[in-house]
Amino acid sequence: MTRARREDYALDEEIARLTAERATLDARAKSIEDEGRRAYALDIVRRCDDAIATLERAAAALLNEEEEIDAPTTIPTTAVTRVDALELTPKRFREEYVATDTPVVITGLGDVLTIDGARGAECEWLTRLAGNKKIAVTRNDAHRSNELSCATTDVLDLKDYVREVMEDEAPGSYLYDASIPLKLPSLAEAVRMPKYFAHDYLQKTMRMTAFSRSWPSLFVAARDTRSSLHVDQWHGHFFMAMVRGTKRWTVFDRGSTAFLRPSWLRGTLDPAMPNLEDQGLCYDPRGDDDVVDDKDVEAARPLSVQSRFAKRWDVDLGPGEVLFVPGGAPHAVHNLDCTVAFAGNFIDDTNIDRALRDLKLMGLNQGARMMDAGFSPLDEVDFSDENGTNDEATATTYDDLVVSVSDYLSSSSFH
Repeated sequence: MTRARREDYALDEEIARLTAERATLDARAKSIEDEGRRAYALDIVRRCDDAIATLERAAAALLNEEEEIDAPTTIPTTAVTRVDALELTPKRFREEYVATDTPVVITGLGDVLTIDGARGAECEWLTRLAGNKKIAVTRNDAHRSNELSCATTDVLDLKDYVREVMEDEAPGSYLYDASIPLKLPSLAEAVRMPKYFAHDYLQKTMRMTAFSRSWPSLFVAARDTRSSLHVDQWHGHFFMAMVRGTKRWTVFDRGSTAFLRPSWLRGTLDPAMPNLEDQGLCYDPRGDDDVVDDKDVEAARPLSVQSRFAKRWDVDLGPGEVLFVPGGAPHAVHNLDCTVAFAGNFIDDTNIDRALRDLKLMGLNQGARMMDAGFSPLDEVDFSDENGTNDEATATTYDDLVVSVSDYLSSSSFH
């Protein structure tokens, strides 16, 4: 272990950066005349304040240590538990993982995730049912930027893009979060939703929300592409079902956001954060942390304060596996080969209060239309635990644990 001075952890620098940012955010908020937009902006200031307080507590903890600490030379990480679906009841899933904000990989569903069964990873179902659909694909890794332009987006047939990706002819290309219900409805009968996520409150409102038909969404990525490090909006829980290929996932506990160099200057409730490799936080299970490939930062740079204080999980998610990511958890992925997956956000009793708070703020900021399309339909319903979410019965077949997207959207399987 390399001996490190407390100054090496650079907490003071981060506190100073965020304190300066906080002053800018506060001045911006106080200059807004509209009451709703000002409330939104002031909540951003509060989130920055919370991050500063978290860093200050960490700095105090370092100062209270009697001896100098050893700088970590490898990234401390926690393995994600894998559980076979036939051993995981909805009740156990909710109590052990969702309610405790703990990621989990659900295994065994590979043969039932698509209409093509065991041949699903060949993705013939994808081109057969939606091959002629036009899709917007980002090029040159533009999906990692907050400032996408037409110059970095192509519109082409889905079958042509899938061929490019599978033949490794589309470096830096990503079909990112394409809504199946809205953009690729012909796939609604081909994709199977794991029932663990089917109790989504967004599907149980009396009125449609702006997000009722957003998910599941399709992801098709070229080999060696990466996502940005980000937090999903309004604390939505997230799942991803891998159909083809392997994604390397890094997930941070939502309480660790302050240690990931967050910035709220873009004016959204969820902060922007530098990418993993820019923070020296890439993980290689072979032991070569920080040097996963030539594009990552040099191994000689000391690991940062994040490696001491940020709680994280790392997992390679392979074909047929399904990952749960807790709402509010910063996360990023690295596509180790060409990948096809579908995913979605959901709300239940464990994150409804946080989701409602953010959706109300979004409504205050964006106006009555957003309030009526986001917050109000959820707020007016008295949700109860029904529709099998607390079912203790163990399924006898994997088919019992999935439902078609069309049934999920109609909720006919859960009433």
